[in-house]
Amino acid sequence: MTHMPFAEKIAFVDVETTGSSPLAGRITEVGVVTVHTADPGQPPRVEEWSSLVNPGMPIPPEIRFLTGISDEMVAHAPTFAQLAPALLERLQGAVFVAHHARFDYGFLKQSFARAGVDFHARTLCTVRLSRLLYPDRSPHSLDAIILRHGLPVADRHRALGDARVLWAFVQTLYRKWSRAEIESAVRRLLRHPNLPAHLPADTLESIPPAPGVYTFYGLNEHPLYIGKSANLRERVASHFCGDHTSERGLRLASETRRVDWHETAGEFGARLLEAQWIRERMPAHNVAQRRRSGAVLVAIDPQTALPEYLPLQALDTARGPLLGPFGSRAAARGALIEAARANDLCLKAMRLERGRAGEPCFRRQLGRCLGACTGHEPAATLALRALRALEPMRVPPWPFDGAIGLVERSPRRFREDWHVFDRWRHLGTVANEDAALELAARAHPVDAIPFDAAVFGLLRGVLAAKASATGGERDGTGGARPVALAVPVLRDN
Repeated sequence: MTHMPFAEKIAFVDVETTGSSPLAGRITEVGVVTVHTADPGQPPRVEEWSSLVNPGMPIPPEIRFLTGISDEMVAHAPTFAQLAPALLERLQGAVFVAHHARFDYGFLKQSFARAGVDFHARTLCTVRLSRLLYPDRSPHSLDAIILRHGLPVADRHRALGDARVLWAFVQTLYRKWSRAEIESAVRRLLRHPNLPAHLPADTLESIPPAPGVYTFYGLNEHPLYIGKSANLRERVASHFCGDHTSERGLRLASETRRVDWHETAGEFGARLLEAQWIRERMPAHNVAQRRRSGAVLVAIDPQTALPEYLPLQALDTARGPLLGPFGSRAAARGALIEAARANDLCLKAMRLERGRAGEPCFRRQLGRCLGACTGHEPAATLALRALRALEPMRVPPWPFDGAIGLVERSPRRFREDWHVFDRWRHLGTVANEDAALELAARAHPVDAIPFDAAVFGLLRGVLAAKASATGGERDGTGGARPVALAVPVLRDN
């Protein structure tokens, strides 16, 4: 073989590290075999480079046993920041080839970032290349590939030794496959995001570029993560871009073994289904959304202005107006304090601030309280002002006489979704008006369906946007239109 056609500069890379996390771990050794193929008909020019790296932390015993690299060996080695310029010169402009490329690329990208360098490269994973060319062979570990192809190996589990194995593997492929076949396989892998090696190569091709909800699974049937998007294919691909900025993102990508999705007619339906699935399935990585389970409502005593924190189910049993919903009791208290300060309400009288009886509150001393804490403002007056100030936080009454449907159409995919609601509850999603009418008729009693804070927020936002939209202007709700069900019926013009 005299010429490799898929790139003029190829860098076969391997790194040894202190652990598996690019954010918490550090590199202990880098090896690079750079292959230049710019001259057609001429043998490739091959350059080798490697260096131990001082990680600035102890090397765990199991890593020392695997690689043979000890703390003593790296004690006087250069730091990554010192090596960065020379290494960047070898990698810049090259196709980055590694075994489980996400691992090596992730460590180098994070290490360059710590050195103040924004490093990006097109990556080619030899695990995925082996799987694509030999789908009937398994496993595709580096040791298995070495045995399967009889590759020469020295210094296994050292950076330069493993980088040399990758270069030998690609040379072997060119002896067993035609140039056109290898070029086609490489182009296919370079065209896609760097999916983890344990995901099928056609994962993204099977996902539609349409609105919907997707689920990542690990080794069992409990979901790792649930998300939504107006373009499922692009959003799922973004999880595997290799440019993660958080430990959670890196862990999620490495743990994912299967991706499922459900297409919807529009963005609102995707947001609604995401909220429902997260509530029902409790995915491990949706930490922020799972915290909504602690949501509360607040009732304000009309005589004393004292707040009472209530569960969401109190929406149907409360005697007076309710505020919220709030994500937690602490969030509710914070919102009340902010509103009280903005309207010169007494925090102490509303039990939002501690203090001795009869003594003025802190804001009274600043002239920002009308004196409910000292008896200068009657409690009834404070309560009246509080109810007026907090009115924007009130849960509004259901603005319809019965159930409504929010209709989303996707003309390009000939799909229509009817999302049925009553008294801020989501009764279900069906495919047409007849099914929506049937669902609305048999879903009562509505108060048996739990009041969901996420659903309330979504629906209230859509209805508010619809109310403020004029003419045919786009209102940002993904095309959903409200249609009252049973009696009466509201339709778009």
